[in-house]
Amino acid sequence: MSAVCDTPVKGKMLRATKLGVCGDPILGAGGWPVHVTSKGFISVEYAAEVDDGEEIDQKDANGDRLVYEPARRRIKLYNVTVTCGRVDPELYTLFTGQPVLLDEDGTATGLRITSRLNLDSAVALEVWSGTQLKRCGTMARPRFGYFLLPQIIDGMIGDFTIENGAANFTLTGKAIENPEWGVGPYDVYLRTTGVAPLTDPMGDDDLLHLDWTLLPPPAPTCGLTPRPPDGTVAADDSDETNMTAEFTATWVPGPPGAEYTVDWGDGTSAAGPAEAASVSHQYASPGTYLVTVTHTASGAQRFLSFVAPAT
Repeated sequence: MSAVCDTPVKGKMLRATKLGVCGDPILGAGGWPVHVTSKGFISVEYAAEVDDGEEIDQKDANGDRLVYEPARRRIKLYNVTVTCGRVDPELYTLFTGQPVLLDEDGTATGLRITSRLNLDSAVALEVWSGTQLKRCGTMARPRFGYFLLPQIIDGMIGDFTIENGAANFTLTGKAIENPEWGVGPYDVYLRTTGVAPLTDPMGDDDLLHLDWTLLPPPAPTCGLTPRPPDGTVAADDSDETNMTAEFTATWVPGPPGAEYTVDWGDGTSAAGPAEAASVSHQYASPGTYLVTVTHTASGAQRFLSFVAPAT
């Protein structure tokens, strides 16, 4: 059996997705998950909390072993600590369930820490790392480490100090199982057949998923990540070689801020079309191409793909 052997190096991005009381991802307008994508963190620590089990060692009246059953350990949960170097009120309130504070324009500027017990909200946390092996040789694109905790509960803001220096804030929580995450609401892999979600859904006993992926993390945004433009990528029927991809917009944010770009994944890009309109691009070489749709105003991204020549 072949394997990918590499070393995670540096944290690249995190994504926190709001969960409902049953652990299901909360979806907003147009089915877009309510989440924050940020690179304003310093570290993410995963500390396993272990149940050491109970050993059974019973001797008979003569002192000889009668019954022996060794204790068996299991991981109950992971205690997670996210150390942040940038204050993002929306990230903090997603993680902790504490109420966010808004200014007169409706912009999130802070949050209120309360003493109440938070039983109504949770968050899923994805983290991407870099790797030791760079893009060279036979690697067609960079590889990333991908770490998923499908549900974190009891989120809190830990100790912090205001002093002559940068203030760091810690977000702590308990990562537990969450079969309601399933394969998740996002594509996290770039396969030869295109972008794809998890291959196997998170199950009843699954605490942590870690893997390598060739799909890059999404770009960071400040606050809740807005819904980016949406569309479909398919072969352009006017090209008999099936080497031309056509992006047809199915949803575009209204002005102001309607501008977006379509990166075709081969070093070229185009301005995004209006809703129900299309833009095409012909590839020079066969391959699987990552098509990235980026909202200019916010930086929010959506990943699509095209396999040339199309079958």
